[in-house]
Amino acid sequence: MTGRATATLHPATDEPETDDRRRRTACTPPAPAAVPAAWFSSPWSPASSCRRSSRPPTPDRARPPRRRRRRPPHLLRAPCPPTTQPARPARLVARIAAARTALDALTADLGQRQELANRALADDTAARTRADEARLAAEESRRGADAAAAAAERARADADAWITAWFQQADVLGPLSVLSGSAGPEDVAARAHLRDAVTADQRAALDGAEHARIEAANADSRARAARLRADEAAARAAQARTAADGEVVRVRTDTETQQARLRELTTERDAAESRLRELEDADPDLAAQRERAEAFDEAATARDSARDARLRDAATAGLTARAGRVAGGVAGGVAGGEDALAEAGVDTTGMSDEVKLVLERALSQLGVVYAWGGGDAQGPTKGIRDGGVADSFGDFDKTGFDCSGLMIYAFAGAGKELSHYSGYQAESGQRVPLEDRRPGDMLFWADDDGAGAVHHVALYLGGDQMVEAPESGKKVRIAPVRFDEEIVPTVTRLV
Repeated sequence: MTGRATATLHPATDEPETDDRRRRTACTPPAPAAVPAAWFSSPWSPASSCRRSSRPPTPDRARPPRRRRRRPPHLLRAPCPPTTQPARPARLVARIAAARTALDALTADLGQRQELANRALADDTAARTRADEARLAAEESRRGADAAAAAAERARADADAWITAWFQQADVLGPLSVLSGSAGPEDVAARAHLRDAVTADQRAALDGAEHARIEAANADSRARAARLRADEAAARAAQARTAADGEVVRVRTDTETQQARLRELTTERDAAESRLRELEDADPDLAAQRERAEAFDEAATARDSARDARLRDAATAGLTARAGRVAGGVAGGVAGGEDALAEAGVDTTGMSDEVKLVLERALSQLGVVYAWGGGDAQGPTKGIRDGGVADSFGDFDKTGFDCSGLMIYAFAGAGKELSHYSGYQAESGQRVPLEDRRPGDMLFWADDDGAGAVHHVALYLGGDQMVEAPESGKKVRIAPVRFDEEIVPTVTRLV
């Protein structure tokens, strides 16, 4: 009967021969049979039966006949079929962890390359801005030069008119005419004074014409120099544009070569997880462990979601209250003792209102999707193409933030203008040792153990927690500060 033990006794041990025992001993090698003690004193003992004796047999020492041992029936077993031992759960877990670590490292590397492209794009934007400013300055300088040239022309015309009048009235205002025909000393003095006044006016007209000419020449020189600066700025802008395009192309090429590896790692991870799932389904203990782990993860996710929702709502309420106070003409910070962040559980002890504003703006964006190249002072914007990972996640068609875009939005409320590249953001304010960090500081991660090119930025919240826009496929989140080998040993303080 299936599943029920029989009453047969084991011939050697007199134990019940159950189905379970048969299964356990089916592939167990049989125990060695008892050997007569006399054999151990014979040179033909079983221990030496597989090789020739070192002493050849002699005629007076005949070889005893070989005895064929017969196994008891209960030791006769069919040979076990060759089987492949299933992968152990521990090995599968190790494989899954290794695949996830490799995926995280590859994704981080791609993120670093994206941030380098961000730097090139930021350089391009800054260069074009400077080129536009130089062009406007050159145009303004040229208008000033034209105005100075017109003034010089008018001054020259006035001087010409005075010179003409002087020659026409030379007989009246000359020295002899002053003395001749005068009625007396008083008349001579009056005529001399008139002559001096006319001479002074003429001299002033000539000086004015000379000054106007010099100013026109200087203005023209300034206009020419401004034009040269504008041309140089335009050339640098073109170079920055070329460099940005080249960096984006390099990122695209690198990501294309790494996409295959990314897919391989994903397939390997998925296969190991599928195999582990099969083993867990076949083993009640493993299945129970999996259920407990999943329950723990779900509970942690629920707690994090509830925390994020609470902080996001509190931050939004704080920003709304600020807008209402501004509309009502109330200056300053939090009115009436209200503190939305403190009510949501954030320790705001000793925190300035400016820092609270920066935190509120960042926390109000929790849950917004990551979009490479997204984010400005007004909020989330559409991402841009990178030809690789960001494109595979559709970042160019999403409205969200990347890491530096989130910082731009957070600090814009405090009147701080930041570039859209984390490396330049690291240089935008006071550098403070990492151990002296405080809420509102910017944390950075860089290549070469934190000494190379910066590739990520996050906002410190306090309690070794931070808010960040992590990478493509994820959302703005709160996470523990990663004190790894790439964290920069200084933070940047703007507020």
